[in-house]
Amino acid sequence: MTNCTLSDRPRTGRHGLRAALSSVVALMCLLFLSMPGNANEVGTFNAMVALANKGDPEAQYHVGMMYNNGIGTQRDLRQAFEWFQKATASNDPLGAYKLGCYYDGQGDGIVATDTNEALKYKLIAANAGYALAQHDVALLYVKQENFEEAMKWWKLAGDQGHPKSLYSLSGLYFQGKGTPKDLSLAYAYYKLSKLVPPDKVKGMAGILTNPELANAEKLVSDWKPQPTALTLKAKRGVTAAEEHLKAAKN
Repeated sequence: MTNCTLSDRPRTGRHGLRAALSSVVALMCLLFLSMPGNANEVGTFNAMVALANKGDPEAQYHVGMMYNNGIGTQRDLRQAFEWFQKATASNDPLGAYKLGCYYDGQGDGIVATDTNEALKYKLIAANAGYALAQHDVALLYVKQENFEEAMKWWKLAGDQGHPKSLYSLSGLYFQGKGTPKDLSLAYAYYKLSKLVPPDKVKGMAGILTNPELANAEKLVSDWKPQPTALTLKAKRGVTAAEEHLKAAKN
């Protein structure tokens, strides 16, 4: 074997060096993206699978979410769907919600879109008090032009402080769909949603009478969101998963 001396090494030049560096960076990115997550996430995933295999409904939901989002493991929507099915069969409302999401188009290539199945499963979570499910259920009822049911579910989600539901309520009250037209409530929910810039809120205020505006502003000042425990749990994501593991150990 001969050793390569400095003079024997190929000279790459500036462009060659850049190409080499680009290749190294690309390889590092590929390796990073293929990694299942940090050691803590992998440990959480493995512990959650063990608990889920014992029939724990919430653990089954969390395993589904970890497969769904690629947390602690490779992202695998088919595995996620199967775990959401198990969680739903075990009466976990958040698992039912995600199962409904897959039937609502998120499971492309995994399961055919079926709005009836989507509504059925999302209603489970909506009845359990999950704000996002309540909002989605309202959207599905709007597709059926059932504005009375849409109003009902947007009101429940809006009371929890869900911004898009508050905004949607404003539209229904403004148009008088599913409910009598009420400009005070339309303005109040429009402002509470915080999804529109101040100049547009001010513009809407201009179409109200002084008594209507005074009533609306009182509604806004007195209003406080009241999220359910289920909604708060869903927002905690991985933190909720870790909390569940700790609780299961005690």
